[in-house]
Amino acid sequence: MTYARLIVVVLAIEVFITVVTGIGIYYGFSVFPFMQSTIGSADPGVTTSGINATIPLYMPSLADLKAPYTYLKNNAESGLGVASIISYAAIVVVQSFARGMYLGGIKGWVVQRGSVSLFACGRRYFRSMLAWSIFQNALGLFIVFLAAAFFPLGIILMIALLFYSLAPYLIVIQEIPLDEALAKAPRLFRKYFRSLLPLALLAMLCTVIISLFRSLSPPMGYAVPLVAYACVGTLLIAELMKKLTMNLAEDREKTPVLPIGEIPRRRWADYGILLLIPVITAVGMYAYTGKHLVLLDMSSKTRLSGIAYNSNFSDVFYSSEQRYTAYEWQTNDYRLSIHLPDLSGGRQPDELRGVAEISWLVNEEKRIVNGRSTSIYVEPVMRTNRLLYRLVRTTSDNGSSYYSSVNGSITILPGGGRPNDPLAAQMMISGDGSELFVMQYPSRFDSSQAVRVTADGKYLVAGTSPVNPADFRTYWFSKEQRTDRVLELLTAKNRFNFIASLNRAYVALACALQEGDGRMVVELLDHMRQGNVKVQAPDWDEQTWTDYLRSKYKDIDFGQALSYLTKAGMQGAYVGQEQAEQSDAKAGLYRLEVPFPRDTLPIVYKESKEDGRLLSVQVLPK
Repeated sequence: MTYARLIVVVLAIEVFITVVTGIGIYYGFSVFPFMQSTIGSADPGVTTSGINATIPLYMPSLADLKAPYTYLKNNAESGLGVASIISYAAIVVVQSFARGMYLGGIKGWVVQRGSVSLFACGRRYFRSMLAWSIFQNALGLFIVFLAAAFFPLGIILMIALLFYSLAPYLIVIQEIPLDEALAKAPRLFRKYFRSLLPLALLAMLCTVIISLFRSLSPPMGYAVPLVAYACVGTLLIAELMKKLTMNLAEDREKTPVLPIGEIPRRRWADYGILLLIPVITAVGMYAYTGKHLVLLDMSSKTRLSGIAYNSNFSDVFYSSEQRYTAYEWQTNDYRLSIHLPDLSGGRQPDELRGVAEISWLVNEEKRIVNGRSTSIYVEPVMRTNRLLYRLVRTTSDNGSSYYSSVNGSITILPGGGRPNDPLAAQMMISGDGSELFVMQYPSRFDSSQAVRVTADGKYLVAGTSPVNPADFRTYWFSKEQRTDRVLELLTAKNRFNFIASLNRAYVALACALQEGDGRMVVELLDHMRQGNVKVQAPDWDEQTWTDYLRSKYKDIDFGQALSYLTKAGMQGAYVGQEQAEQSDAKAGLYRLEVPFPRDTLPIVYKESKEDGRLLSVQVLPK
């Protein structure tokens, strides 16, 4: 039963690290140096692949397998702030005590064939194990800095550190202090290297097999390697201590009996220990997904309705050489429940954190079986997910503030359907808290080209991803949905757009007219004039164009307005009809209608039939 008790110790320590790592991501500090072992610095939901061969030393750890401690995503750079130092120090202290329990328990189990008090072992070896941890970490940190300056020397010191790797075992087996163990370790390492080499090779083979289980879907990719490595690693370390004890005895080195009395066996205690293994594993799985952090956000939440928009391979995107983004808009029962502090009156905390509940579309795989044939297709389904977020206050171009997950973190907690692709998200909140945006996309894609914030930090104006842009959906939530705000967002979006050539520039002009952006209309018309295109249009300034175009959406139902605005982001929405009677063999005259709720706005343009060059454009406002 001692074997089961030792496994419980390993599981408890690893779950403790998992819990602390999740709390660190939630509050914005890294549990250095364990953060490199979390999936938080990469993409949540993306399973860890590949193999990893290692040797368990002192106590099995997920860090040996390079397995993630948490499913949560973290964009923040690791740092050595006060919280990081305190959390890491706490982990070192707890690990040192647990390591004394663990190695002392193995000595009593394997060497003395008895069951001893693990807590008594922890107290006995705590100081020596803590001193070893400090020595190991200090030297390791020095090696890292040295390797950064001169890599070969860093590698040499890393190899030299291996010669001291037997020190913790010698402390327990021979009941000696750390300084004496460090003095003896290099000599004994060289002497027993051959006898311990087969065990080391077996350990590497076992860890290669165990590391393959990291590719399981979360949270099984955490639980299976954790339990398997705790069980197999404990047997390997026990065999190492047994061999080391035998070698020391053959060399007439002292191997005193553990000065801790045996504890009586109680059947009810044995059953309790066995029960702890699945219980602790379940707690670890729960903490791995970040669901335990929901308990940190028990405040009341505001429920907001929203709309969605996304870019696509629209006509204007192609005609502008991928320089002009337009949106397709959707209305549905999109909802967001979130707690926001009062951000009015200049209140600007450094961070916003919490757990939000969002109802949105998730692409799921559907199967239809008809006799011997099976049809598989992907369909968007309305699902509800929880978002764990930490948004960092960011300064926009004009000095305004907004809150973003780009330098913070946001994770879609497991549950809420089975997406055909693991999903990731980005969140942005305007500085006054009135506008909330959540971008959803497959985690295998890079979102950096799609996340764009307006100069005043008020709107998230998603760019067009060059890879499957329709998979990037942006959800916009606010207390009040109005057409004028949508038009403001589109105008702000167009400041990122421009036309690289005059090829089908009338499509971009139609989009700018549709979106009520007078500035873009004037800019496009001037661009055409500079390209020797004959332009016939009212001599209006930006504001006059804007007022005229936006008046066409006045007193129109919000949903109806979106149905017209979405035409800018579609394919085939603006098709010119050739005016045959006014065309000839060299040039064709075409009429394109830009639809509005009450009327249409025609664009008449002439193109060369030889090379497609734009010759003239005529905009005829009514």
